Amino acid sequence: MTVTIADRSRASRWAWLLLGMLGLAGCSLPQDKSSPPQTFLLDVGTYAPPLAQRAGGKTLLVTAPKAAPGFDSNRIAYTREPLKLDYYNDNIWSDTPSKMLLPILVRAFERTGAFGAVVSPPASALTDLRVDVEVIRLQQEFSVRPSQVRLTARIKVINMKSGHVLGTQVFEVVEPAPSEDAYGAARAANAAVQKLLADMLPFALRYSG
Repeated sequence: MTVTIADRSRASRWAWLLLGMLGLAGCSLPQDKSSPPQTFLLDVGTYAPPLAQRAGGKTLLVTAPKAAPGFDSNRIAYTREPLKLDYYNDNIWSDTPSKMLLPILVRAFERTGAFGAVVSPPASALTDLRVDVEVIRLQQEFSVRPSQVRLTARIKVINMKSGHVLGTQVFEVVEPAPSEDAYGAARAANAAVQKLLADMLPFALRYSG
């Protein structure tokens, strides 16, 4: 079979026509022009915890904090009425608040000077004490004006050698939000974490001796 120049020309025109149709089809597809969600951090910066009265040689294990249902995601929670939890659509935490708390807790306990070493998972062998923290609630509340952020957490101190619970307590901080939006919630949450540490650390240090 002989292919003429005319045949090649027609085939070329059909190829370009097909490419053009595909290009038009691609342009007609709906485009997602929505802005990416804004992300926020929990970060207490240069927070200076209360110093221990004396330095100790014990090793402290700070486990990865857990979170109650509804607060175990990176969505920023708020509430306008009791028992109803909502979340911002276009604003999120950069990670779950419980995960972001782990390095904050480790640094805070280190800076107290109460322990010979402060470690986090996967390190767990040969430690003297363990601290478990659970985030029970972290939400912006619009039932008052200005809105406020409520942070509730439970701390538990455990003797690793005996397995006994030395102490456990629930702490709650309520912090006014500087603005009625997710940014205000993030700023208030960071301030609430600092106040929570100011209460939690002295409680845990009772068992460091």
